[in-house]
Amino acid sequence: MHEAELKRRSELKAAMRVYLLALIIGLGVGTLGSAFHYSVQTTSLLFNMIADQFSHHRTLAILIAAALGAVMVGIAALLVRRFAPEAAGSGIQEIEGIMSGLRPLRWRHLLPIKFVGGVLSMGAGLVLGREGPTIHLGGCVGQIVGEKAGSNDETMNTLLAAGATAGLSVAFSAPLGAIFFMIEEMRRRFKYNFVSLHAVILASITANIVNDQVFGTMPQLPAQLQTWLPKFPPPENLLTSLPFYLLLGALIGVLGAGFNTVLLKCLRISDGLNRRVMQVIACSVGAVVGALMIVAPEYVGGGEALVKEIFDKSPMLSFLIALLVVRAVLTFLSYSMGVPGGIFAPMLALGALLGTSFGYVAQEFAPHAHIYPGSCAIAAMGALFAATVRAPLTGIVLVAEMTASFNLLPAMIITCMTASIVAQSMGSKPVYDMLLERTLEGDLIKAQPEADSLIS
Repeated sequence: MHEAELKRRSELKAAMRVYLLALIIGLGVGTLGSAFHYSVQTTSLLFNMIADQFSHHRTLAILIAAALGAVMVGIAALLVRRFAPEAAGSGIQEIEGIMSGLRPLRWRHLLPIKFVGGVLSMGAGLVLGREGPTIHLGGCVGQIVGEKAGSNDETMNTLLAAGATAGLSVAFSAPLGAIFFMIEEMRRRFKYNFVSLHAVILASITANIVNDQVFGTMPQLPAQLQTWLPKFPPPENLLTSLPFYLLLGALIGVLGAGFNTVLLKCLRISDGLNRRVMQVIACSVGAVVGALMIVAPEYVGGGEALVKEIFDKSPMLSFLIALLVVRAVLTFLSYSMGVPGGIFAPMLALGALLGTSFGYVAQEFAPHAHIYPGSCAIAAMGALFAATVRAPLTGIVLVAEMTASFNLLPAMIITCMTASIVAQSMGSKPVYDMLLERTLEGDLIKAQPEADSLIS
């Protein structure tokens, strides 16, 4: 047998092995992600039970909900700080650091704390999303499978990527958007080749099938939203609406750059506070969101239900602006608490609020332009993601897939590309790059006393 044939067979065998491991990862992440989703939803129902049980004593219901929220967020913050500090926040920057060889993945500590802490913090009503933690949990599954299989560094990179992609696929029920996210956002960390790409695709679709078809965890933003949306104007009307989508993209580009700056500033402030003060603040914020779960649930939570409500009920502009301001503040507060939770879903909700508000104003001043609030909302969802994460293709595909709005692709492309370019031109860094830099800076600060003690 020729040497070339032996080499080909060896490569094929190695590829098949990676594909099998990716399939196992997809099954594992699909199951774990579904369990995480179910646990968060079930925990949040505690507040509905409190509202029903004390329907005739509303003040008492609010006080009980506030106390429950304080306890849940307080426990989540305590667990993270004491057992797995890397479980705080989204986890996407952690996966990027791990894939770059800059961060360790202590999955034995991380996995239970990320899961339990995420259920407590998001179940309490903090304005956080499941996508970051699910990606982080997916990376843990990839690491576990890779370790058990005795994988080398290159294969481990592929398996980590497969697990993270599967996690996003499960979180948003968007397998294609998840694949684009790995290729576009993590391109500098992902060792892209034929085998690694196909392993990521296999893990993503497997996890999605397990999540949607086996466990019945439906998409966050179902295609039924399309019954509310008007059909996109014919091509000749796109020229009329083009200036408005360019303006919307520019506006969101500026706001996206501001979002990143404010988020990092809030984290810097929280870094400067001692643990006891942060624990008190975490409990206080938990009490506020717990009370809001009874009083005004649309102001809290990841935002999936809010987006559905916006499309379904077409609220007044003043209410949209109030929601936008309150949810933006709560997003920054929630992410600064040091508990597990992502910013994907809150960003999408903010984008929907911005786009709908813009659409109402555009309709008022230029009714001839055929601008629809629903179309602007979907375009803005992708645009805010593009402006903050600096991954426009992912934003376009992710939102189109989540909302079944492929007929709005022209508007989304224009808005997302404009937002991304404007944010970049302002000197704003991608949000996950900023978060990873902060994490690495923290590692250096922690390592300095140890180095000084060794020298002395």
